[in-house]
Amino acid sequence: MWSASTCRTRMTLKRPRGAAAGLLALSFALSLHAGGIPALPKPPIDNFAPPMREQIRQAYEDALKNPQLAGSNGRLGMLLYAYEQFESAAACFERARAFDPNDNRWAYYLGRVQQTLGKYDQAAASLREALRQNPEYLPAQLMLGECLLAAGRLDEGQKICEAVAQKHPDAAAAYYWLGKVQAARRELGSAVELFSKACDLYPSFGAAHYALALAYRDLGDRAKAQEHLALYQKDKLSWPTTPDPALRAIDEIKTGAAAHLKRGVLLESAGQMEAAVEEHERALEADPQFVQAHINLVILYAKLGQAAKAEQHYRAAIAINPNLAESHYNYGVLLTGRERYTEAAEAFRRALEINPYYAEAHNNYAYLLMIRGELQEAAQHYRAAIANKPNYRAAQFNLGRILIQQGEIQEAISLFLQTLTPEDADTPRYTYALAAAYARAADRENALKYMREARQRAAALGQSDLLSSIERDLHILEKGPRPQ
Repeated sequence: MWSASTCRTRMTLKRPRGAAAGLLALSFALSLHAGGIPALPKPPIDNFAPPMREQIRQAYEDALKNPQLAGSNGRLGMLLYAYEQFESAAACFERARAFDPNDNRWAYYLGRVQQTLGKYDQAAASLREALRQNPEYLPAQLMLGECLLAAGRLDEGQKICEAVAQKHPDAAAAYYWLGKVQAARRELGSAVELFSKACDLYPSFGAAHYALALAYRDLGDRAKAQEHLALYQKDKLSWPTTPDPALRAIDEIKTGAAAHLKRGVLLESAGQMEAAVEEHERALEADPQFVQAHINLVILYAKLGQAAKAEQHYRAAIAINPNLAESHYNYGVLLTGRERYTEAAEAFRRALEINPYYAEAHNNYAYLLMIRGELQEAAQHYRAAIANKPNYRAAQFNLGRILIQQGEIQEAISLFLQTLTPEDADTPRYTYALAAAYARAADRENALKYMREARQRAAALGQSDLLSSIERDLHILEKGPRPQ
């Protein structure tokens, strides 16, 4: 029986990265054992920072000695999960589940990994398997509902979340996901009730406040929309917690420098930059060669306006390993912020030499090319960014801008349409760009439609400067000649 603890059921961490993400690419055989069981992943142990190295070595050697022992495979998977090597962790959890299908931990961990990787249908199947053995495990129930909704299976997701809300009337996340179902069906009154219930149960629920802002905007209640947008801005990353002892067991695996770095990443995500820096510096006290801590500090110090310290950690990172694309990418971001564009372009080029599939580096390099007027080459890099990250809205938007200048209006419109979801603070300007593209294409009906949508969205989010530009152009459109 798992003991109680409190952990998030849903967390998305952005750059700065975790202890090994981006640094380590675990290789494992592509061949499968009999019965479809994946081969045991082989981690490059020497690439891990101490004391992680010894943890990984011992777990891997144990799995080699006991290849059909579920606990040995599962332990290695937990370590790989802890250090964000999700594909390899999934292989270990599949092996553990195959060798001991009665231990529901392995199906649950596998479902979590698959959800992290965006494999929502597979994650739902794994989570259902875990729940067959432990039907009352709330974190698995909530994640199953989330995965079903992400996979577009609204009816199934709604059924799961309704059952959770009935058994756990204080589960704010269940009401949030039910609200998302109603919003997707354009049942805005019901959505408002459910999102409001989620916020009542957890007043600092950032995502629920944002969803409420969008629903009130669509209902035409601008004052309520702005009220909840302000609450969202205050608690953007706050999410209700629920006891998840299985996840706690993985968190407790991390040790030494890695533990400090994990805390630093969480603090950065919560906007506590000074505290995040302190944890990263503690990680380096524990292990001065911990390159990921140096890489993260480049961005953290840049955000704090301490460029000299940021550059110091970039130099330290490349002294340890000059062939990590993320080091050069983060340095390029720092230089771009300081308007040292030539050096920034060189940093992004270096990142792309190391990793030609680095979507963010393609996007940022393309931006620098675009402001220099090198539109053809910029377009090539924006296309590369989109090829490697298909829903990369910033790249789609900027490529669309170039295509407008090149007279490729219909392709630009297609790209702008893709930027409209998911809705966030950038959606009003993307909608405005789409309206302008339709106007250039002499499609007055769609130009007016999207210009009015852009006005509504900008007003609801309090984007006064953008709203002024939209209203000016909308006035011109409305007064313009109508088709005969």
